[in-house]
Amino acid sequence: MNKPKVRKVYLKILALLTCPLILSGCSVECNIPEKHVHKYEGSNRHGSVAIYLQSERKAKRVTYYDPHISDFIYERKDEHREITNDDEGLYHALEKGKLFDGIENWDYLYNVMKNHRDYIEYQYEATDGESWWNEWSTKKPKYDFTGKVRITHYRFCGHKLIYKDGEWIDERSPFVDDIRDIIDEYPYFNDDCVEIVYKQYEFNKSELPRLKAEDFHYFNKPDLSNKELNINTK
Repeated sequence: MNKPKVRKVYLKILALLTCPLILSGCSVECNIPEKHVHKYEGSNRHGSVAIYLQSERKAKRVTYYDPHISDFIYERKDEHREITNDDEGLYHALEKGKLFDGIENWDYLYNVMKNHRDYIEYQYEATDGESWWNEWSTKKPKYDFTGKVRITHYRFCGHKLIYKDGEWIDERSPFVDDIRDIIDEYPYFNDDCVEIVYKQYEFNKSELPRLKAEDFHYFNKPDLSNKELNINTK
């Protein structure tokens, strides 16, 4: 069997999809005789995402582990793509991994990056009257503030599919500060594409300055002022 052709992409971004696909809605009549995939679209507060599925259902639901992202209800559109027997394996691997094409969904992924910005958390002493412990909160310092501050930072990864020994292998990229550094090689994304890391600081409680996340430069940040993508193909 010939190796299916995979478009190689060169751009720059992030994001995220999902966990178990839960089928919903009834099947829709389809008179397309050739092998094909249908276009489905869903949207939430970050924007819309388009995926192609080997399904005849009217709608599909995708649920997220990430609490910052609401579920998608994907609705079937009129558009479809004809596929070969070789392509069928690729689309099956994409659906199995809950992966979507980053280039086709750049607006959505850009909004995900924009909405996952660094923020400050403050450490407080908490008690239930019998024991004490420390906990982190975004609320501004009060009397029970310990003086410790941390920056919460998001990093992202992508996926690529490698055809080897007659099957598609899903390989994940390293986590990076800006998906634009890896999307040329790892063009697909799902809900496993975000991790949270921290950098901790300590201040004198009586001399704590007015802090903003932008005042800290330990982590690199994506250039959100530039939305343009430079896409090349080979």
